Amino acid sequence: MSLAEIEAELSHLTPDELRDLALKSWSAFTEKESKSSDFNECDEDDPALLAALDEAIAQARVNPGQGLSGSEARAEIARWISK
Repeated sequence: MSLAEIEAELSHLTPDELRDLALKSWSAFTEKESKSSDFNECDEDDPALLAALDEAIAQARVNPGQGLSGSEARAEIARWISK
C-alpha cells in the first residue's frame, strides 16, 4: 500500500483507530531511531502521550489540510511530552 493510499484512508478511521495507528507509527519510528544516540523511548500507555494524541486528532479535524512537516510534528511531540 502506498503512502497516498494510506493517507486517503485516514478520514475513514475512528478516533481509536487513529490513536492506535499513531502509536504503532511512533513505535516503528522510535525502533528505527533507536540506532541513534539521541533515542527517546516512549511508553504507549503514558497518559500525557495519549492526551497529546487526542489533542492532535481533534486539532486535525478542526483544521483539515493544515498539517505539519515531520520536523514540526517532532517539535510538537517534544513540547507535549515535556509538559
